[in-house]
Amino acid sequence: MFLKVENLKKSYKTADVTTTVLKGVKMNLDKGEIGVILGPSGSGKSTILNILGGIDRCDSGIIFVNNIEITKLNDTELTSYRRENIGFIFQFYNLIPNLTVVENIEIV
Repeated sequence: MFLKVENLKKSYKTADVTTTVLKGVKMNLDKGEIGVILGPSGSGKSTILNILGGIDRCDSGIIFVNNIEITKLNDTELTSYRRENIGFIFQFYNLIPNLTVVENIEIV
């Protein structure tokens, strides 16, 4: 199994309101298999992708990617995981329009 997700849960809290976004998600994909995450706006699609990509952390559950349990990785290990295993194309990339491509890249 290349990707294994078990009982993935995630909530966000603002002030006195807790919004549960993921309620026990389970999925498996073999290497080379294609999967689709489909749902209405606000259903947790981006949250799942952010957690799988190591950008966000789940509240509970386990995730194995290529036999690495990413839910147990510390911040430094997650950085290495992202650098070595993940590629992202962000929907909103927040470029500064009056800068060149090179200048936008150099702003880090």
